[in-house]
Amino acid sequence: MAGCLEKNHSETVERLQRLIRFDTVNPPGNEMAAAQMLAEELLREGVDGVEVIESEPQRASLTVRMRGDGSQRPLLLMSHLDVVPVEPDQWTQPPFEANLVDGFVYGRGAIDSKLTAAVHMQVLLMLHRAGKPLTRDIVLIAAADEEFGGHHGMEFLTRERPDLFDAEYGLNEAGGFAVLIDGQSVYTCQAAEKGSADFDVTAAGTPGHSSVPHADNPIVHLAPALARLGGKLPHSVTPVVRAFFETAAAAARPEVGKLLLALLDPQRCDEALPQLPVTEPVRLMFDAMLRSTCTPTLLQSGIKRNVIPSKATAGLSGRPLPGVSAAQMQAEIQALLLEGGAMTAQLQDGDFRPGAAFDHDTPLLGHLETALRRHEPQACLAPFMQTGGTDARFLTDRDIVIYGFVPMRHEEEVRTFFELCHGHDECVSVANVGFAVDVLHDAVRDLASVSGL
Repeated sequence: MAGCLEKNHSETVERLQRLIRFDTVNPPGNEMAAAQMLAEELLREGVDGVEVIESEPQRASLTVRMRGDGSQRPLLLMSHLDVVPVEPDQWTQPPFEANLVDGFVYGRGAIDSKLTAAVHMQVLLMLHRAGKPLTRDIVLIAAADEEFGGHHGMEFLTRERPDLFDAEYGLNEAGGFAVLIDGQSVYTCQAAEKGSADFDVTAAGTPGHSSVPHADNPIVHLAPALARLGGKLPHSVTPVVRAFFETAAAAARPEVGKLLLALLDPQRCDEALPQLPVTEPVRLMFDAMLRSTCTPTLLQSGIKRNVIPSKATAGLSGRPLPGVSAAQMQAEIQALLLEGGAMTAQLQDGDFRPGAAFDHDTPLLGHLETALRRHEPQACLAPFMQTGGTDARFLTDRDIVIYGFVPMRHEEEVRTFFELCHGHDECVSVANVGFAVDVLHDAVRDLASVSGL
């Protein structure tokens, strides 16, 4: 048995390394070779229902359907094959060589999201090799283009192949990692995610010669307004976020639990947040979960160094909570800018995507918790909202519940999940790859096996 587990773990690690070695930086993506590699592996194992679907030349997604008896609706396994760009000179390991160093695989996609694809593939192969009857189809999708809008990947598939998405449940990326609160690991089950919105804030002023400073310089107007804004909009608690902090509070020491529950109160949140026994990255994530955000990321002003400009513009990267409209978010930004005088917040045309939320209280959550506790008996699993976005946004109008869940134990020597995603030296431990395979295999088997064994 131990040898079989080790084989499943090593196969997954080796597959992840092969995937990382395909440069699928998006744009341009070029996912075809990676999708074909996975397809060939499945075909060698005798798996039916394998397709490589091309939306445009070299923009390819892998889909697989493993048939069940149809007594239950299908289960969807979602990942993506493209990755974000890298700054190679900032890495200690080459980002596309997938070097194994001190028990860690390094490379772009080691976390986001070639890891998910490698793990889902292994789960599918383990079920295929077991040869036991299934109550539901298992549909695996390793999509193109998640990192650049999804137009050549999940959006294309939902439009052209709606049959793939007639499922009861879906398992996705972006959740499952353990957050350490006062030494207690709280595993996240992503049931919601923020949207995105691009706003411009423009300050008007009076042009003139830089040798004669005056009080109506738009750059000077803009600076305190952005400082006042700070990237953070008013406190607001969504149902999934409430469930996360209440679940974490129930698992914590009473004094820590009180601090976690205080985060849900707009009058007490700012006082409680600095007192929480968590790392600073976790503290920042908690703060971002409790509000829509609009971080200044771009500045544009001036035509020449010795000319005071007539206007200055800051570009904001907005992340609206589920349920927040474009008009509501614009009003919240504008209210924080009022003290700045002649200043407007303008949404860029077509650049608002609402947040997404799924029912966080379903039997799927119980199956995931049961599987997790088989491998970590004291584990706490909490519904969670991702502060970024995933391909799940394309499926909010379907009769499907999607959770992000690729379980990762907290490791003291490693940066947090949300620091590794899109960061330098992205990496994952061999131990955590094995942990993800074990837990997800048990969860999928329990969801789809006739006997649950």
